[in-house]
Amino acid sequence: MSKNKPSWQSIRKKRQQQEFVGRTEQLAQFRQNLALPYDDEQRLFLYNIWGQGGVGKTTLLHRFQQIAQSANCVTALTNEAETDVPAVMARLVRQFQEQGHDCSNFSKRYQVYRQKREELEASPDAPQGFAAFAARTLVKTGVHFARRVPVGGAIFDLVDEDVVATQASEWAEYVRRQLTNKDEVSLILNPEAILTPLFLQDLQDIAEEKTLLLLFDTYERTGSILDNWLRDVLDGRFGDLFPNFVIVISGRESLDPNQWSAFASVLGQFPLNPFTESEAREYLSLKDVTNEEVIQVILQLSGRLPILVATLAMESPDDPARIGDATGTAVERFLKWVDDPHQRQIALNAALPRHFNQDILALLSPEHGQQLFDWLKKMPFVMKRMDDMGWEYHDVVRTQMLRYQRRQSPRNWSTLQGTLAAYFEHERDNLKLAIKEGARDDTWQRVSLAALYHNLCKAPQEHLKFALNGFITALDASRAFAKKWAAVMIQCGVDADHDDLEQWGHRLAQGVEDYENDQYAQAAAMFSALLEHTKIEPAQNAIILTLRGETYRLMARYEEALHDFDHAIALKP
Repeated sequence: MSKNKPSWQSIRKKRQQQEFVGRTEQLAQFRQNLALPYDDEQRLFLYNIWGQGGVGKTTLLHRFQQIAQSANCVTALTNEAETDVPAVMARLVRQFQEQGHDCSNFSKRYQVYRQKREELEASPDAPQGFAAFAARTLVKTGVHFARRVPVGGAIFDLVDEDVVATQASEWAEYVRRQLTNKDEVSLILNPEAILTPLFLQDLQDIAEEKTLLLLFDTYERTGSILDNWLRDVLDGRFGDLFPNFVIVISGRESLDPNQWSAFASVLGQFPLNPFTESEAREYLSLKDVTNEEVIQVILQLSGRLPILVATLAMESPDDPARIGDATGTAVERFLKWVDDPHQRQIALNAALPRHFNQDILALLSPEHGQQLFDWLKKMPFVMKRMDDMGWEYHDVVRTQMLRYQRRQSPRNWSTLQGTLAAYFEHERDNLKLAIKEGARDDTWQRVSLAALYHNLCKAPQEHLKFALNGFITALDASRAFAKKWAAVMIQCGVDADHDDLEQWGHRLAQGVEDYENDQYAQAAAMFSALLEHTKIEPAQNAIILTLRGETYRLMARYEEALHDFDHAIALKP
């Protein structure tokens, strides 16, 4: 490419910057802060962006990233696409590498971690059952620091190796039996403790010459995984931290002041509200929306929420006869303003899958597939996923689309959900994996959960039995997979407006969390509720009894534990 010609990416970013409206105070403060010396008393090292969905948090996050890049900073962003701390570090490191930085200390060791973990999980000798999921240190004396870490479906505490070696942990014993290299054993059992110092060492190498900007989006979903780790990093638990960095954390709620109070002097708060009327008008002017009647309708229907203002601006009419009054929802008005019936239908249909690509769109609208796909990607409510799993709708818009679709045509809703369920079932069956192997395979998990989601959305009451029994099977194979299964039940309960399904999803998810947090009485109550449910198949009772028996054993309620174990053996000798 000629040195005199800008890249396509630079043209796109320039236009995005030109369309960015509002948040002038936050942008000015962020710019000024980057220019301050590291030892300046006014210098901030942490920012917290928070506000309701659709208010523009991710957009502001990307704008901060552009500002930092223009100031010659090295930047990296992560969101809910990663589900554990090592994966988050790996995502950030890949972005550093794309900017020309080696990061070999972390990346080489992380590659070993992934390889050994996959080998251990794929082995037919890998321990099964809920007891394996709970393998963790029982004695916490002499602990340098303790933190539960998910590793291959198990939960471990980061502790002294000598303490770990004394514990009767089935999983730890399995790891030590399979791996002869002592360093690899420590890596698998304590990935955060081993990988984080290497990650920080690589960041230190970058920080010798550049300022680092780390951005954490959708923190309402990732905070439960990242919050303790981030504070440990900032507290120096993994070593001294270089001073030339800025971390931005974005989520729907502000950071917990009880947990983050120690960082108050270096933390800037950016609560976001909807556009002011003047900001909304400025944005609409940039999008050539000048008809006052149209502007009034957009202002009222959108509540000046940026994502809805942008959505309505995309298809606003020039013909006054098509404007209508400010009734209904923003999405309903958007659909009315879309002229092309094929575009209107695909905008509705593409909201049904949790994420989509061109193949999935072809199922929903076989005609004009490429043109509709290209049109849809341009919509402001459609975002490309960071995990290379296609595109997805913004939650605020998708929620309104689903509600409208379900109300407008229940038959079409059911038919399309069935089509999508069949597609993902076919994808799952083509992998030819039993649940034991499948629960450790990312692709199998993804398509299995997608099939579950669409079957539940199609007929939640009819498929509740399958969902409950499937959770038990999932829990017997992989705790991590079972948690994802329960999360799908919660989401389907919301999306399909089925309270019983949503409540059961919450109950199951909470039961697993209670077990992990040593709240055994609550976990046992969840297992008891499953045993009492009329939809549970007899064959599953043996699994539940085994799990509840193990819970009783950990509570030192040995007679009840033996009773459950005996009953389980009688049901499934």
